[in-house]
Amino acid sequence: MTTTDAADIRRSVPADIGYFDPQVFEDLGIVQTVVARGTIYVSGIAPLTVGESGLEPVASSFDEQLDFTLEVLDRSLQAVGGQRSGLVAWTIYTTDMAGLAAAAPILKAWVGAHRPTSTWVTVAGLIHPQQKLELTATAVC
Repeated sequence: MTTTDAADIRRSVPADIGYFDPQVFEDLGIVQTVVARGTIYVSGIAPLTVGESGLEPVASSFDEQLDFTLEVLDRSLQAVGGQRSGLVAWTIYTTDMAGLAAAAPILKAWVGAHRPTSTWVTVAGLIHPQQKLELTATAVC
C-alpha cells in the first residue's frame, strides 16, 4: 500500500485568476485546485461572480457562461503550473443539455489537438437558478 505525504499535495485558491475571492472558498471549506503527484484537480467552476446581492451569473446565454468557465479553467491550470494541453478529463454538469450539445464546437476549439475524456451530465439545478453549467477538470503538470 502506498501512502501520500501531505507535503506531496498542494491545495490552493489563486487570488489573481479573475474568479471568486478566496474568502468564498474559505466559507465553503474547499479550494480551487489541488495538485497531487503531478495531477491537477480543479473544483467545479461556475459561471458566477459575487455581486452586491450574492452570487450572480456572468451572462444569460449558454455560450457566454461556457466561455467564462473555460477562461477560469485556463487561468486555474496556469496558476498551478499546468496548461490546457495537460487536460485529461472534464465533467460538465448542465441544466441545458441542448445548449451544451450546441456548444460542442466551442469545447473542441478550446482543447485543440489535446482532447480530454469527457462526461456530460444533466442536472435538475445548480447553486444559482440562472446558472446553466458547472465544470470540473483533471489535468497533468
